Amino acid sequence: MEELSVSRQNRNELQQLTCMTQLAATHERLFQFSQAREYYQQILVLSEQIGAKDWQEVALYNIGNCYRQLSQFHESINYFERLLEIARDTGNRGLQIAGIWGLGTNYQNLGQYQKAIEYFENQLAISCEMNERNWEKSANGSLANVCQFQGKYKQALDYEQKALSIAGELQDIKGTGDSLANLGSIYLQLQDWPQVIEFCNQSLSIAQKIDDKDLLMISFSNLGQAHKGLDRYQTAIELLTKALQISHQIGEKRVRTAILQGLSDACTSINQLSLAIEYNVESLNISRQIGNRFGEAAALSRIGSTYQYLSITDKALVYYKQALGILQDIGAKQSQQQLFFNIGAIYYRDRQYFQAIDFFRSALVLAQELNNISEVASSALALGGTFHRLNRMNEAISQYREAYSIYKTLGNETQAQQMLKTMHNLGGQP
Repeated sequence: MEELSVSRQNRNELQQLTCMTQLAATHERLFQFSQAREYYQQILVLSEQIGAKDWQEVALYNIGNCYRQLSQFHESINYFERLLEIARDTGNRGLQIAGIWGLGTNYQNLGQYQKAIEYFENQLAISCEMNERNWEKSANGSLANVCQFQGKYKQALDYEQKALSIAGELQDIKGTGDSLANLGSIYLQLQDWPQVIEFCNQSLSIAQKIDDKDLLMISFSNLGQAHKGLDRYQTAIELLTKALQISHQIGEKRVRTAILQGLSDACTSINQLSLAIEYNVESLNISRQIGNRFGEAAALSRIGSTYQYLSITDKALVYYKQALGILQDIGAKQSQQQLFFNIGAIYYRDRQYFQAIDFFRSALVLAQELNNISEVASSALALGGTFHRLNRMNEAISQYREAYSIYKTLGNETQAQQMLKTMHNLGGQP
């Protein structure tokens, strides 16, 4: 700051730009993104005054990134679009890739997945053309994240394994840690808890070694979710609480919404339902504040789930249907499938069988599209049970037969035998 003061008195523009860049970078390392953005804004103004387009490009990139870190995604998009325009004018292809990455990341955070995919695929193509391995790694990791949100887990794993391979080739320890944590996130969606724990223990070790708080937060969060999946609720709460504390330290809001939802699930499992709703309401408010539509839908869905658990079905349906509308808008099919099933279950319980059929059928169609075999079986079984209640026996037998076939394939003999017995009682054959 002393050097900056002197350079201003001497009207040394280059020295001013250098000092402000160093100050901004220091604030970023302290996770003080608002203060960093102010210096980058000053750099932008001065560089425009003296016609230094290279400094303008750097300023635009960093302002966009600060807004992204502050979860102000629309503002971030504005600066990355300006960056892309000026980088195309100057022919700076490296910063063109940076602008494309920034736009894709912001659209992903806003739940506009198709737009995000278009930008990331463009980033990947240019990176490969220019042999920019770091940006190629980044594009693969970003595509993995979007595929994960869309329920395309095999594609997500393929992309993330490529990113991990490139990180290893480049001896990029942070990139390796990020990819390991992302692989843990994908296996989390697949409910493969041992794989989550294996990958995230590795990413946690790297995060501690390089003191990367963002990676620490994600690793603790994923580990907490995995232990919750294994019914180790107290361990899960401890790990998720550590992740939550770090999110407050670094001002990270988008991941915080998922951490709060994980804490809500753990509290629901140990019957702390009021606390579960509090966590979800906080997650919902943050998601709406930052424009995270997937997070908003997830929070609404969990609030609905808690009300369903409390048998307050009218409120559960309100929250579930709000969540479903958002998920349909953003194309998150895996989450849609579960909501269709949950809504169908409420209508079935309330003996509103025709409404239940519509939702169970939608759940079945999506499960088939996503090739989620266990969910196909569950949806077919639920649909068969609903037809059974309406005495539509041929349709019931047809659905029971599909469920029987899948349970046999999965090796679930208990369910398969139950289906067989039910079909025999109705006069049907497997």
